[in-house]
Amino acid sequence: MVVTKLFQGKITKAQAAVVGAWYLNLAFVLTVWATTSADLLSSGNAGNIVLAFGRLFGLFAATFALTQFLLMGRVAWIERPFGLDHLASYHRYNGYMAIGFILVHAPLVVLGYSLTAHVNYFTQYVQVLFHYNDVWKAAIAEVLFIAVVACSIYIVRKKLKFETWYYVHLLVYAAIVLAFSHQLAVGGSFQGHPLARLYWLAVYVFVAINVLFWRFSLPVINLLRFQFKVARVEPETASANSLYIGGKDLAKWPARPGQYVLVRFLSKRYIFQEHPFSMSAVPINDQFRLTVRSLGDYTSILPHVKPGTKVLVSGPYGRFTDEVAQTKKRLFIAGGVGITPLRTLLVAALAAQQDCVLVYGNRTLADVIFKDELAQLTKQGLKLVPVFSNAAQGFKGETGYIDGARIKRLVPDFAERDVYVCGPQVMMDSVITDLQATALPTNQLHYERFALHN
Repeated sequence: MVVTKLFQGKITKAQAAVVGAWYLNLAFVLTVWATTSADLLSSGNAGNIVLAFGRLFGLFAATFALTQFLLMGRVAWIERPFGLDHLASYHRYNGYMAIGFILVHAPLVVLGYSLTAHVNYFTQYVQVLFHYNDVWKAAIAEVLFIAVVACSIYIVRKKLKFETWYYVHLLVYAAIVLAFSHQLAVGGSFQGHPLARLYWLAVYVFVAINVLFWRFSLPVINLLRFQFKVARVEPETASANSLYIGGKDLAKWPARPGQYVLVRFLSKRYIFQEHPFSMSAVPINDQFRLTVRSLGDYTSILPHVKPGTKVLVSGPYGRFTDEVAQTKKRLFIAGGVGITPLRTLLVAALAAQQDCVLVYGNRTLADVIFKDELAQLTKQGLKLVPVFSNAAQGFKGETGYIDGARIKRLVPDFAERDVYVCGPQVMMDSVITDLQATALPTNQLHYERFALHN
């Protein structure tokens, strides 16, 4: 299995509990198959042997398909130990397993029936498709699953919009509903086995309740409870703007420095799009702040969102917090708008009187976000090292790009610090690769990626 893709560094108890529960369910699934279909392997009939494996792969297909829902269902007891970005990465590998089992399940079952009945394969296929209860629904579901996988690969490779990926994935909900009925109607593992049927139904209900609550109901509940709405929009630089989101009783909203949210602005122009943004200020006086750089169609229109617009907020999410820190010293490495989550972590670290260094890369001085705020933080003990890739003539400071060699020179004791990295993808990949080749312990290197549809 590819469950190890979930882990980064030492496995925590919470992570082990989640993965252990997944394997326990897999053990129950194997038990269902063993007690209902494994005897076909000893029948001596080739058709029965093929059918036994077809049933097994069908159970695996459903198991991995349901896992897909939990991985991207924003389920708190799964997201908190791993972080949504790591779940998104595993979601891709789990999807390959699901579609693989889906593709082999039906052909093996049909082949098993045809061998046993001594009937042509295609004749048997037509018989199963049109004369077995609800199998036609499962066939439609299989087409939908294949379409989602194919479209997802295309979307990721072409780097299309997040919402394109999001709406394509809604087809999976239809597919899983269509596929479910044929399992109980004609599935050999459930015919005449009431306990197996009850367990299988319970698994589906469990997944449905979790996804419906965490992904769909909780954001609405929080909107009603905290009354999120846009308070104001303020420019930070020529290309970056801050959106202040107000509400009531936000001290009770469990947001931590370094975390991010997914927001949907409830007005005609924005309602069909949901995007992740780091908080550049956690709730203070019933307001928190999102700071966004205009990099595309959606972020370019955000500065025009009207004050008073209600906001559907999912989250907060992420493990990019001080909870994962191993030391009392910090090195923050930011590129451009990547300063947003680091700014909240900086404030918290300095308040705790921790030794903090910020290496902050930008093209020019005009691109620096939070100039005044960072200047104030230096008065509280922050050591700030700006790096400009396109510095003005005569600039005496650091010029070029942030890399491992520069970090070693600027911060010689970096291996004694917790290192938090956030910035453009290319910059993050380069810095992380460089640091992983140094003496810095793995569990002291922290980062998150927003490519949730990878």
